[in-house]
Amino acid sequence: MKILLIVLMLLLTDQPRRVLLFYKNENKEVWNKQTAELEANKAGVKDRDINIESYEFSKNPELWKKWKIDPSKSFTFILIGRDGGEKHRSEKVVSHQELFGKIDAMPMRKNEVR
Repeated sequence: MKILLIVLMLLLTDQPRRVLLFYKNENKEVWNKQTAELEANKAGVKDRDINIESYEFSKNPELWKKWKIDPSKSFTFILIGRDGGEKHRSEKVVSHQELFGKIDAMPMRKNEVR
């Protein structure tokens, strides 16, 4: 059982964490602020193995539907863990402190730090 758990954790750690940014082009200010926040804290993003993906509504409506993004909203932030599960969702800019705090509290991240 312990070996199975170790193998499972090794498989999961091969996947990066993901930040999905959904935005509408006509109201891009929040997306600009969010990307600037992440860019300004690039070392922490890299250390936590986070891939950042952006999806503009008119170019990716199928992804908005897949992730159940309300099309009336102009911005949505989603954090996806290594296990592929949604860990956090916000319609506002997420500070690097909040993002890193959520990730650092995750059991898998605690194991990585050790």
